[in-house]
Amino acid sequence: MWALTAGAAQGTLGKLTAAQGQVFLRPAGGDEAPAKAGVDLASGTIVRTGADGVAEVTFADGSLLKLQRSSSAQLSPLKRQKEKTSVLLFFGRLWSKVSPSKSGETSYEVSTPNAVCGVRGTQFETSVGDDGSMRMQVTDGKVAVDSEGKEQLAAPGEQVEANEEGVGAKGSSKDAAAYDKWQGDKRERLKNDGEKIVKSIKGKIMDRKDKLEALRAQQKQIESARKSAEQRARSGDEGATAELKKLNAQLAQVADAIADLGDEAQAQFGLVDHFADLANDPRFGMVGRKNIEAEAASLRRVKANLDKLVAEGTDISIQAMDKMLDDMSKGKGSLKEKGGSAGDDLFGKDPMDMR
Repeated sequence: MWALTAGAAQGTLGKLTAAQGQVFLRPAGGDEAPAKAGVDLASGTIVRTGADGVAEVTFADGSLLKLQRSSSAQLSPLKRQKEKTSVLLFFGRLWSKVSPSKSGETSYEVSTPNAVCGVRGTQFETSVGDDGSMRMQVTDGKVAVDSEGKEQLAAPGEQVEANEEGVGAKGSSKDAAAYDKWQGDKRERLKNDGEKIVKSIKGKIMDRKDKLEALRAQQKQIESARKSAEQRARSGDEGATAELKKLNAQLAQVADAIADLGDEAQAQFGLVDHFADLANDPRFGMVGRKNIEAEAASLRRVKANLDKLVAEGTDISIQAMDKMLDDMSKGKGSLKEKGGSAGDDLFGKDPMDMR
């Protein structure tokens, strides 16, 4: 899988609390290796199970996920300003049991190539077929399934499906086909319609790229306004401090929006990687496999630019922002005495200032 490594926060997010059969871990920037229970998992880690494998991951808040056989998922490698657990499911089945959020906001998301499942406290299963289709079934609580701005809210006993064409209507989980039958149908669809599916996924990736570029432009405008407010604060303008607080909040909000888009795009890149693996295997018998391999190679180049946008947009620290404002309010050390801008602590020094 293509792990986003640039700008990733490498803190421990959870622990591999159970591993049965073939279970593999790939840390961000590292190589895949067989895994045993008891290992701490950092952000960016990819967990993959073989044909007989099952892996269980427990997070600090007590939430847990169980990755079923022949599946691949990643703990989001991206730093966020607001606390959130984000998991990317590339293919296979993932069962989640989520502890209630203290804030009441969505604190756990499963990003798939064609939809995002967001919850506050519930139990549900998310499946991604070989063609990228998603099926989400709720056991307890409620889950919001969002695909390209269209949302379905599912309750216990209900399911929602989505594919590259969007999210479908809610249905009963009891009426759903068994997973193996469902996955088999999606596999056959990919064999015959792979070129069409990859083209649609490529369109979504390019849409994510356009949105990320717009968010980065917005972020730069806020950063510019923030530097101006900082200059006025250093000159003793008390009103500028309140303005800085507002601008800091805006920067954090945009940074988290960039992280969310980055996760969605990463899930799509992971699916394309899966397509390429299957296309490269003559036993799979994919129609138009050479064209699919060529599209995958093209998207790798797109991903390099997208990675840079995401890394730049999430590389901020709300803790540093809050500390600076707290110090200013208490009169601890003027910004002039620091010999530089407080923005240097948040975004790094401008290379032009270091000549």
